[in-house]
Amino acid sequence: MTGVETIVVFTADACPYSEALCADLRRRGVRFLEINLSRERHRIEELRRYCWEHRLPVILDHERVSIGFRGDSSSFRDVGLDDL
Repeated sequence: MTGVETIVVFTADACPYSEALCADLRRRGVRFLEINLSRERHRIEELRRYCWEHRLPVILDHERVSIGFRGDSSSFRDVGLDDL
């Protein structure tokens, strides 16, 4: 993070909930760092420091971890990350 963003969002390309969450954050002017696991598979270990769920999106807001957007989420299998 650059020091300005306070939220980290783990996403994947094929996850509609990740896309909806990022669009919502942008619409509301919330600065965040997106880590797309479809493009940066090596960062899964970073995600595992915070949670062991195999669902996306995952939102880190300071010390709080939230999974999903508006009550829904995609499994790693749904988005082609089941080998992680």
